[in-house]
Amino acid sequence: MPTPFVWFDNIGSNRDETASFLGKAFGWSENNIGPMTFLTGDGELPFAAACDAMKDISGWVPYIEVDDLEAEVAKVSALGANVVAANLDGPAGTATFLTDPGGAPIALWKRGQNM
Repeated sequence: MPTPFVWFDNIGSNRDETASFLGKAFGWSENNIGPMTFLTGDGELPFAAACDAMKDISGWVPYIEVDDLEAEVAKVSALGANVVAANLDGPAGTATFLTDPGGAPIALWKRGQNM
């Protein structure tokens, strides 16, 4: 099975400073598209983004792609996850942000039809 993680957001209080730090520290390129700053390696597609602050979510947030967002959110909620923000539409699909029972953030993501 390929890795279940398909994307990473770094969510925090100073997106510009974070993106600049990551670019300088690891040689990643920055592309500010408004609501987020994409991070890329040499000639690659973006693999992560630095994002503005979100209530109750901070740090690196891994995204797991799912086929049925509503069913997966119901499943993980029944297993003890806490939904923080549901059904947020973005440039590539729809995500629900949650915390696992230990408090770590994670996002479940459904790819958009045009992806």
